[in-house]
Amino acid sequence: MNGEDLKRMLREAFDARVFNYGDFNLVYGQPSGAGDPWVIGYRHQPLELLLCPVDLEALPEVPVGPDIATVSLGNVATLADTGSGYQVETVTGFRTWFEVSGTPRILLPENLRPTGPGPEDDGTVTLGQEPDAEDFHEFMSHFMDTLESYYRTC
Repeated sequence: MNGEDLKRMLREAFDARVFNYGDFNLVYGQPSGAGDPWVIGYRHQPLELLLCPVDLEALPEVPVGPDIATVSLGNVATLADTGSGYQVETVTGFRTWFEVSGTPRILLPENLRPTGPGPEDDGTVTLGQEPDAEDFHEFMSHFMDTLESYYRTC
């Protein structure tokens, strides 16, 4: 498995769980601390983030569940750039910290690692998402600026 294969599986996991999946750009996000990684869907209209946890060990099967966190102007409590990632909190008490890197190195679970003869590797794959990560960081800056201006007028 390579980074493009994993990217395709992550897209399929998101698409299977989100009704209007075509409206969203996607990036891979790694939570700060323990927990499943996020496939993060984001869009400018309406301004919204969908944080979709993905159990890499379950891939290529896609678990269906209500555990997608939606963050929009209607429910966001705080958005903060931590310098190495982001903190997101909603008015319902959902809170997470995560990082989005242009080239995350992801440890593959045993079921996704290549089998048979081949070069020895460390069981990881690099997910190339540099342009997507840059676009996401610009999106988050816009989201935080919009939220700040919203609170200034309230």
